[in-house]
Amino acid sequence: MADEGRKRKMQRKKGANLIKNLFKKIGALLVAAVMVLSMCTAVFADDCATITLTNFADADSLKYMQIIEPDQTQPTGWKFSNEVAENAFKAATKKDAQTTLWMLILKANPDATSNRELNIPEGTTAISNADIDKALSTIKSNKAAQWTTLENKESLDVSVAGVYAFDAKKDKYTYKIATAYVGFGVYDKEKVPTLQNTSVEAKRSHLDIEKTVGDEDHAVAIGDVVEYTIKTYVPYIDANNTGSRTFRITDKIKGADYVLGEDGNVAGTVVLGDGKNATSVGTTIVPNENDKHSFEINLDSLVANADNPNAGVLVTVKYNAKITSVTVENTAKGHKSDEIYGGTNDNVKLYTGTIVLTKIDAKSETTKLAKAEFTVHEVTTKDNQEVVGEALTFDYDEETGVYTYNPDSRRTTVVTNANGEVTVKGLDKGKYHFKETKAPNGYSINKAGADINLTFEGNVAKAEFKNTSGKLKDSRLSSLPSTGGMGTYLFTIIGVVVMAGAAGAFFISRRKGSEE
Repeated sequence: MADEGRKRKMQRKKGANLIKNLFKKIGALLVAAVMVLSMCTAVFADDCATITLTNFADADSLKYMQIIEPDQTQPTGWKFSNEVAENAFKAATKKDAQTTLWMLILKANPDATSNRELNIPEGTTAISNADIDKALSTIKSNKAAQWTTLENKESLDVSVAGVYAFDAKKDKYTYKIATAYVGFGVYDKEKVPTLQNTSVEAKRSHLDIEKTVGDEDHAVAIGDVVEYTIKTYVPYIDANNTGSRTFRITDKIKGADYVLGEDGNVAGTVVLGDGKNATSVGTTIVPNENDKHSFEINLDSLVANADNPNAGVLVTVKYNAKITSVTVENTAKGHKSDEIYGGTNDNVKLYTGTIVLTKIDAKSETTKLAKAEFTVHEVTTKDNQEVVGEALTFDYDEETGVYTYNPDSRRTTVVTNANGEVTVKGLDKGKYHFKETKAPNGYSINKAGADINLTFEGNVAKAEFKNTSGKLKDSRLSSLPSTGGMGTYLFTIIGVVVMAGAAGAFFISRRKGSEE
């Protein structure tokens, strides 16, 4: 019995050792597996390239498509990924697929022309930017093209070398199809193309046109000269559009006159680019012959090339205009290829102020005084002292009874109407002094005059001048005897009585003298 117990005990111990060794082997296998997986992860990481996407983040939509991929069976080591891409590039170059790919390789690797071992066909040249753009435009317009939508608009990880195309869309923008080259170039027969990280930047043009004016608050006076600025961007025009490659900027002004140069053209500048890179376009701004209050700038030369080298570059137009009306409206538009476009800031309005002065009786505000005459003076500040300027000059409208400021006029006097009011328009913000030069009949001149502040408040799109009215009180002259009616009779009677009395006294004195 004791021997049997020992045998069972030894068997149990042996079984436990077997299980223990088994777990050790399993653990070792697991460790090895982890190491292998780690190594694979590193390998897999090397078999992936990242395309960094720049300026695509705010696009409304973004999609991509691979258009070229490796094929070691082909002379170039590459092939087009789909028929759409192949046919588009063949149509652009008018060559077969492999020759076109050689042309693309030479474009990506200019030094490859000197390598005779590449078996590049004699006479092969690099593909032009214009042909690339034509091919990409054809791909974009082909409904059979199969794109993949990208949710991540900042980067794309790919596991296959080649060329990738990106098509973005955003309201009021035109995008040029962008391409990313991942290990694309000279084919090495010894190994597959190396995956390399790369980046691609969106080339786009903002279709909005921005119009601004030098007077920030948009409050001006008639006669002021203000500077206008138009900003827009050279649009991207489809490379396949060869019949209508136009780019124009138009301007129309109302209530002001363009300041012209000696040649009769608008005195202004047209500049391409921004900052230190800005260059003069050298374009003449010619006003339209019909109205002289509009012009069109021809910038077709900036979009003439199919590869669109100027797409997205800033264009700035500056010119001056002289204010001639109480309200000024100025609209700028742009167009490309017969398509009109413009932004929300394309219409700039300027405003002048209006002052209404009411002349009233000092003791009765309901009594309005007509035919009071004034001169109007702008009040400025110099060395902390108020300075009253010369009398302003105005044009008078007989129908409306309104005086409009005109620095070229000679009229300095404004007169209150039957309602005791005088209205002056076309003034800039500031302080104005109304000096009374002639009072209505029976009233004295108010020597203090009236100071009225013309202030500007509110959004420039809905500008308003505030505090534009004032009142000036006149006092009646001291009461005097009437020079007509009963007063005349009274003076006559008194005169007769006095004269009669004097005559009577004279005769009485003569009689007394004779009696003596």
